[in-house]
Amino acid sequence: MKSCGPCTLCCTVLEIPALSKPACQTCVHVQAGSGCGIYETRPTPCRVFTCGWLATPALNADWRPDVAGFLIRDERDQGHLCIDVDPDRPGAWRRAPYQAQIRAWSAMVRDKSGCVLVYEAGDVTVVFPEGDIVLGSLGPEPRLLVGYQGKGDRRRPLVRLLSASDEVLREWRAPTA
Repeated sequence: MKSCGPCTLCCTVLEIPALSKPACQTCVHVQAGSGCGIYETRPTPCRVFTCGWLATPALNADWRPDVAGFLIRDERDQGHLCIDVDPDRPGAWRRAPYQAQIRAWSAMVRDKSGCVLVYEAGDVTVVFPEGDIVLGSLGPEPRLLVGYQGKGDRRRPLVRLLSASDEVLREWRAPTA
């Protein structure tokens, strides 16, 4: 059975409104070497969170967030597999063996079962099997429509930012080949 061990990356990369803790800032309750100083009374978002490394038996110790330099969050109920990058290790998700596996996971966009979003330094990147589309800063919980435009050899990745009423607020397309 996996355990967090010395890893506290979730206590840095995740936003915890109940503690007024912004994303990418280490929680004031983290105690070096021993984890959460308020573990027994931690708020609900902390209690219910399980990182992707803990929840995925196939991911070995190289994928533990403090080793990899990023945290995996499974939000497939919202259509996303999220990668939250350690602010002290930019680009960590792009290194081997991580990038190849993350790109393989991104193939779910082809069958419309979800997409991979990378949160890094305040920017959001959508990972496609063919490449990445950097969206920039979008704010909390962006509503995205991720897929393809065109058919056959002319098909290219497309991302749309939607309003609450499904109006397209912004659109990004991968360059044509």
